[in-house]
Amino acid sequence: HRRRAALLAAMPAMGAEGLRARNTAAAAAAPAAVPTPTKPTLAPTAPTSRERAIVGLFASVALGCVAMVAVGGSGGNTSELSLAAVAIFIVGPVAYGGLVFSFRQLASFFTSVKRSQDLVAAGEAADALLAKPKDLKAAPIQQEAKATEAVGQPAKAQAEAASAKEHELGAWDMIVEAWESLPSAAGLPAKASAFAAAAPEAIGRMPESLASLYTWLTRSRWKPFPWAYLPDPVAFVWGVAEILFIAPLLGIEIAVTVPVMELVKAEWGRKRFARLREVLPELVRSFSRPLGRLTMRDPRNHSYLQWMFLGGIVTPIFFFWALRRHMLYGFEFSTLVMYHLIRVGPRLQTFAHIHTLTHKEGHCHRGFFRGPFQIFNCFTEWWVGPFYGVVPWNYYIAHMKIHHRWHNDVDDVHTNLDLDRTNPLSFFVYVPRFTLYWTGVTPLVLFIKRGEGALIGKLLSGMIAYYGIAALLLWQYPFFCMVYWLFPHMEACVLLCAISYLWHAFVEESDPGNQYVNSVTILEGHDNVWNEDYHVVHHHAPNVHWTEMPAHFEKNKEHYAACTATIFRDTEEGMLLRWLFEGNFDAMAEHFVDLNGKLTKEEKKALIVRRLSVICGEKGRDGKRVGWADTATIRDFEG
Repeated sequence: HRRRAALLAAMPAMGAEGLRARNTAAAAAAPAAVPTPTKPTLAPTAPTSRERAIVGLFASVALGCVAMVAVGGSGGNTSELSLAAVAIFIVGPVAYGGLVFSFRQLASFFTSVKRSQDLVAAGEAADALLAKPKDLKAAPIQQEAKATEAVGQPAKAQAEAASAKEHELGAWDMIVEAWESLPSAAGLPAKASAFAAAAPEAIGRMPESLASLYTWLTRSRWKPFPWAYLPDPVAFVWGVAEILFIAPLLGIEIAVTVPVMELVKAEWGRKRFARLREVLPELVRSFSRPLGRLTMRDPRNHSYLQWMFLGGIVTPIFFFWALRRHMLYGFEFSTLVMYHLIRVGPRLQTFAHIHTLTHKEGHCHRGFFRGPFQIFNCFTEWWVGPFYGVVPWNYYIAHMKIHHRWHNDVDDVHTNLDLDRTNPLSFFVYVPRFTLYWTGVTPLVLFIKRGEGALIGKLLSGMIAYYGIAALLLWQYPFFCMVYWLFPHMEACVLLCAISYLWHAFVEESDPGNQYVNSVTILEGHDNVWNEDYHVVHHHAPNVHWTEMPAHFEKNKEHYAACTATIFRDTEEGMLLRWLFEGNFDAMAEHFVDLNGKLTKEEKKALIVRRLSVICGEKGRDGKRVGWADTATIRDFEG
């Protein structure tokens, strides 16, 4: 009793650390008791830092949305960007932080009370051990080790599982990595000073650079019809202006949807979603397969149906919702951004799938559907496509009857073979060419020259429908028309212009008409939508079903190898375009595939640069050209 009284009296002076040291010493002096193996109990796992941060993020946004609704009430512009920004980025985090602080204080108080009780109990146990050491029987060392190992195995397994969980690459890991990769604020003054010091020299060189650009644009060179009548300086300014028009909204789309897609993919790849990754795709296919067998000419196209639903139902709903809000409240920036983010989808995947689907539909002249469901033929090009900037019948007529006749030769209305593709400035000159093709203007001129009246009538009907709606919207709601109807049109022009510029940028000087070189093939592509990355197959055998394209490639691999075809691996169109515009031919060479395995990296780089530098003249790619859009230069690779 005296020792216990002394211990309790000394507790305030000793503190937690002193008492813990006393208990440790007492336990070391006491003989070890034989632990009895018991079935381990699974205690609830504490949330990781990543999980806490993600919960905090969503809770902040949720509280901010509540604050936004509470402040805005049912008044007019409740979704204005300023109110949303203040509510979500200031009020929400502050409210969440206050709640977390309060709960942490309460938790700390109850934890300290519990810890004091535990320390007193540990002290009593230590006193009992020191008082009666002879009553305890020591177990053999072997038996103790065996029992300890039996108890320790489940604990070790749990620790390893927790460690593996900690090292899974999730969304929060990516956010932390991105945050840590940002430049430190400490270096900003030095960088600002360096920029200010270099600015006068850069401004001084500007007149010389502009003079050099003007000299390059006004140099004498051959251009195919009708581009001979569009001066390069005018085309260059046109291209720059068009890109600047779409840049703000497109920049927001890319800045939001690309990181969102990466974060979603990171979380989706974690073990907790393993079962869902197996079940969800099969669940979607369980609906699309029977619907495909019931409605479609080729049931293998059943994966088109969910994208038709998304583009044909969801996107129009949000379009008319945005129109309704514009009619009631005027222009709302937040509504504009929300609509376009939903329209293009994460990492622009909805945009990519809808345009690919429209492309597929343009090639399927009999239509996707059969029997009574034939009413849905051309559904994508006439209903879904216009929300994504597609002029009806453009793919069906212009793409099929121009691009797949001349395959980017100089008679193709959006050829780039008279331009130096190693110079990134050439892309700005190319933009108006694709724009006039995409709008239907130059295809119309070509069909008039060839006297193809049926094609003229069909293409004109699509142009009248699309631009008729644009004129109606422009008359009633000019700004709405610009940012909701014409912006997707220009967005498609520029993005698909870049893809077209890349797909046919390569020409082998010794064999200019070789489509294995002229068209790009990407193996293991990151964005291979319905096997569009097999572009050589698409041009050589357009009737091959998209599910059979990889097999067609493997079957004809010797033809690719014989001419060192333009093949890249483990990349995507966006990365290839970036390297092309940066002049990073080393990166392109690293991903270039030599099926013969003979070329070094430097030889691949030289091959890429040489093929990008070949310029075709008035005799065309094969040297057989006589006049613009002449029938003799049409090539059919099928068969």
